[in-house]
Amino acid sequence: MRTFQTARFSLLLLSLTLLLGWMGCSKSNDSNPTPAANEIFLKGSVFSPVTLTVAVNTTVKWTNDDSMAHTVTSDSPGFDSGNLPAGNVFSHQFTTKGTFAYHCTYHSNMKATIIVQ
Repeated sequence: MRTFQTARFSLLLLSLTLLLGWMGCSKSNDSNPTPAANEIFLKGSVFSPVTLTVAVNTTVKWTNDDSMAHTVTSDSPGFDSGNLPAGNVFSHQFTTKGTFAYHCTYHSNMKATIIVQ
């Protein structure tokens, strides 16, 4: 009887260890990193954040954290990353106040705005 109880306790302990290990892995920040200040991620075919407010002379960095290429293209003349493959980065310095709408030329649903104050 004691051997059965020991085996049952060991199995329970192993199950709890695996469950806690799995929970720790699922909450890792590595799979869903948060953009730093003045940084925008392209992931899941969206810009995140969709609206960013910065001061004049701020450099904004876009990081393509998606599995496909995108562009960061101003709606009016101003900036264009061109083809931005997965894993690549594009930066642009905003030197004047204003609201700057931009989009991805490959994906019409990808739209966002930079507000420069």
